[in-house]
Amino acid sequence: MSLKSLAEMPWIGEDGVLDLANTIVCGAGPRGGDLDLLTDDDLRASWRSRTVEPDLAVLPLERLVELRAPVREALDAATRQCPLPAAVRTLLNSLAAKAPVTFEVAEDGRLTEREGDGPVTGRIGRQTLVLAAGPERKRLRRCPAPRCGMFFLAHRRDQAWCSVGCGNRARSARRRPRPAD
Repeated sequence: MSLKSLAEMPWIGEDGVLDLANTIVCGAGPRGGDLDLLTDDDLRASWRSRTVEPDLAVLPLERLVELRAPVREALDAATRQCPLPAAVRTLLNSLAAKAPVTFEVAEDGRLTEREGDGPVTGRIGRQTLVLAAGPERKRLRRCPAPRCGMFFLAHRRDQAWCSVGCGNRARSARRRPRPAD
């Protein structure tokens, strides 16, 4: 992943849960380690300006990191088609209970769901549970491309990578000659 795309963060801005989870770029850090976008002042400021969830953007750094851990664990389990770990499920259930959802019947007779007032941590907890265990779970993927690892919602059944750039990078990595033993 290029420094330019790191600064521009084209993957941020569609979904608050994915915005938070995708603040770690797998394999893009020093010596092939993970890069945490929240630990760099400039990248964190860029993320805060781009996230779709403004209440999330103003949370203190410690709270963001604390909330990100169970979100990533839940999404990781879901992409591997595993049950949510008990501690993660309990924590997310507890957070979600603080952000109620109400239902209304519109004039046209359709049932609509509306988020009630509640802390952003509760909304993110509930939205994580919906994403990890609800109908969208079958679309949830983790990009296998080198220097990525982003969570994303597939737009096609056969979509393997989060972006065209990741697909190109993955295919290129497969074509590189392996070093001789």
